[in-house]
Amino acid sequence: MAMAVPDSSPEGQMALFLTREDSALLLEASSEAVVVVDQAGRILSVNPTAQQLFGRVRDLVGRTVHDLLGCVEETEEGSSACPFTRMMRTGEVAMLSRHSWTREDETQFDLSLSFWPRTLQGARVGGLVMVRDLTHALEAQRDVQRVARLAEDAPNPIVEFDESGAMLYANTGTLNFMTECHVLENGIEAVFPDSLSEILRECLSTGTPRYRIEHAVADRVIAWSFFPLAASEQVRAYGTDITSDVALRRAKEAAEEAARAKGIFLATMSHELRTPMNGVLGCTQLLKDTSLTDQQRQLIETMHRSAEALLTLVNDILDFSKIEAGKMTLEVANVNLRALIGDVITLAEGLASQKGLTLEVKIDPDVPEEFRGDPIRLRQILFNLVGNGIKFTKQGGITVTVSLNGPPSDRSDGVVLQWSIRDTGIGLTPEQQAQLFKAYSQAEASTARKFGGTGLGLMICRQLVELMSGTIVVESVFGEGSTFRYTTHLLPAIHRDTTISATGGDRQETADHVGALRVLVADDNEINQVVACKFLQKLGCQVEVARTGLEAVEAISRTAYDVILMDCEMPEMDGYDATREIRRREDGTLSHLPIMALTGHTSDEDAQKCRQAGMDTVLTKPLTLPSLRSSLKELLRQTGS
Repeated sequence: MAMAVPDSSPEGQMALFLTREDSALLLEASSEAVVVVDQAGRILSVNPTAQQLFGRVRDLVGRTVHDLLGCVEETEEGSSACPFTRMMRTGEVAMLSRHSWTREDETQFDLSLSFWPRTLQGARVGGLVMVRDLTHALEAQRDVQRVARLAEDAPNPIVEFDESGAMLYANTGTLNFMTECHVLENGIEAVFPDSLSEILRECLSTGTPRYRIEHAVADRVIAWSFFPLAASEQVRAYGTDITSDVALRRAKEAAEEAARAKGIFLATMSHELRTPMNGVLGCTQLLKDTSLTDQQRQLIETMHRSAEALLTLVNDILDFSKIEAGKMTLEVANVNLRALIGDVITLAEGLASQKGLTLEVKIDPDVPEEFRGDPIRLRQILFNLVGNGIKFTKQGGITVTVSLNGPPSDRSDGVVLQWSIRDTGIGLTPEQQAQLFKAYSQAEASTARKFGGTGLGLMICRQLVELMSGTIVVESVFGEGSTFRYTTHLLPAIHRDTTISATGGDRQETADHVGALRVLVADDNEINQVVACKFLQKLGCQVEVARTGLEAVEAISRTAYDVILMDCEMPEMDGYDATREIRRREDGTLSHLPIMALTGHTSDEDAQKCRQAGMDTVLTKPLTLPSLRSSLKELLRQTGS
């Protein structure tokens, strides 16, 4: 192999020595700050890096390097001196590995300094000070240390794995958790799910984190989240002790399950109570239309009022359960205000007359005749408050006042009605008033025994009033009576060519009969069959009975009916399946048999279930003659029959 031969010419020999220009070029290109000083330490020149670090050249030249940097070191004798002094004394390079320096503009730096001697003909004539800026490097190092300390000091477990699943690191929080769970001797696998290997492989192969994988350890539950570190082919796992969260979640699920069970129980009890009450109220209503002695009529009316009182209690309990579940909703329909109030007063007059009380109604003349709102709930609020007034008043009377408050500031599309129900009853103390609108609350413990009731009525009234964007208050003086005031927001009525009053009473019906309709009653309860058949016969209908849904389906294949009254719960085939089968047979034809659901369930979900099965309308038990007549007429109008 040939070797390079040094150039022995004079020109080649000269090229081996650095020129002044070469030295200047090295200083210019250096990334470190270079300061040239004389033997007294005065600055002679600086390179561009030093100029950028320290400032303008004319401010530096002539200053001593010690005045500029203020650097000192401890000597062997225990005194302090500038490293430049030692370098000039010994002729050896002096080093200061780290020095904190603050520039005149208050910027702080971490520097590394080295002092090199300059010689001329063997004599020391000064030095070179090499300055390296360590600020960013040390800051990065501190960041790394800070992150490492955060991981180590974190109370939650943090573990790192390599691509093979081997554990590389576990912080103190992991060890503490394992110690608390008494699994330290079982190894790290004890606090991770059995599928750890698959999780790690999936994280690395897909580059996608896995979140909140729960794992039970002794009596604790930990949730692990895995994050792939693609650059290092590692996976970092963060653990969170969620034992208390899991306990709360399980308690919430148990409470929700209890609420569902309660809802099912109340719905079932509603149906089971309404079925016999349908028979009681229906039969008493039918008996009232027969020839009776005065004593018999009195007994029948007492029985009827008792059944209605029981129905009110059932309705209150169901309404309360809806309010608890947040499922109380309002309907919107045209409401004839004066007719609605008249209906309530008519119902309450019997109770008031028995106690010799007067009922008075005052409606301001500027109150419109009709609105849009929920007629059933408006009637319920008013009847409850008037009924309360009658219950707690021995003499005098009850006055109902309705006035117009004008449009609310935030909802100018309607009006606010101010309702006032004043009685001359026993009154309330301030302490009793404070508890009055709470659930199961009455004025005192003896009130329920003396006057009856569940204590839910006023609480339900308050909820209904708030649903109508209103408020309710009571003003009372003990022994002198009470006044309940509440507001309701109602919308303007929509007038059409044919308007059916939302009060729904039969006062607008000019005839009792609905026509010679052929009606099929599908119901497995014999008492309900009797009540429905008698009511329909009073309305002029021809009636046949089916005891199961299957019998109802078979009956319509033999006979053409105008309407079916379909009970929802029957043996062999219930009303829902029977209706679906009837609609299936009608599919592709022009025929549509009107079907009216008869049910003891009152929730919106049950009504929706009936309509989804194909039923045209829903009638809730207990059945009354006016409700049956108006529902039949409305059903026939809707279906065009």
